[in-house]
Amino acid sequence: MQISSLQQQPALITPLTQLLFREWAAYPNWNNPGQIEARLQARNLPSVKTLTLVATAADGALMASASLIQHELTDVVEREFWLGEVITAPEHRGKGVGSALISRMITEARARNISALWLYTPDQQALYQRFGWQDVEQREVDSDRVSVMMLRL
Repeated sequence: MQISSLQQQPALITPLTQLLFREWAAYPNWNNPGQIEARLQARNLPSVKTLTLVATAADGALMASASLIQHELTDVVEREFWLGEVITAPEHRGKGVGSALISRMITEARARNISALWLYTPDQQALYQRFGWQDVEQREVDSDRVSVMMLRL
């Protein structure tokens, strides 16, 4: 497995868009492939602090991804940088790929002088707690009950 930025692997933008769409099309942010692709492109410009990391197999196939997103939830302005779109292709789940991406994203956020990372998850609280995330609140996002979590860097 190799982890790199999407900016270094631009050919993966279409497979990543398709993976996000297939997994989460029932949710407003992921029900339009064109909008997903536009967000990924904007998030991975050289001039921004945000990025998307991709994990690839030896043959170059997309295994998983994770993104550093600015203001994923916008109601609390101080919650600026979010870990989001953590997704592993079904055939690669349970192999530690997502955990490797989370670790690398924490390193990338520190290198960008980000002081805190936020995320929300409906069901992966235990995973993120292993990395030091703390529960901050429970709330509804897109009709799902989620935990908002924070990691001080």
